[in-house]
Amino acid sequence: MMTSLREDIETLLDEIIDPCSAGMGMPIGLVSMGLIKELKIIDAGLETKKIELLFRLTSPCCMMAPHFAMEAKSKLEKIDQISEVDIKVCPKIDWEPAHMKPEVRDSLPRPEFLTPF
Repeated sequence: MMTSLREDIETLLDEIIDPCSAGMGMPIGLVSMGLIKELKIIDAGLETKKIELLFRLTSPCCMMAPHFAMEAKSKLEKIDQISEVDIKVCPKIDWEPAHMKPEVRDSLPRPEFLTPF
C-alpha cells in the first residue's frame, strides 16, 4: 500500500523522541506528542516539494528546539520528493495534552505526565 508524502513525513518525525516523555519512561515521538504545530507541503516545481514545519515546545525551559530541527531536517532531506525544508519554532508556548494523539494520551497510565510545565 502506498502512503502519502504527508504520512511519510509524519512517520519520520515521529521517530524523533521527545526527551521529556523518554525521561518519564514513556518515549513518544514528536507527532504523537503534539509538538508539530503546523506542517505545510508546498509545490516547489519539477515534482518536488518544499516543507514548512513549525514546532511547538512543552515548556519555555525546553532546550531541544535546535536538536528537533536538526533531526527533522536530516530525516526529511532524505526524501527524494523534498527539495527544501524550512523549520521554525513557535515562540508561544501553547502545548497542552489535547495536542497529543488521543490514542497515545489515553494510553498514559500516569496523569501527572499530562500536566503542562
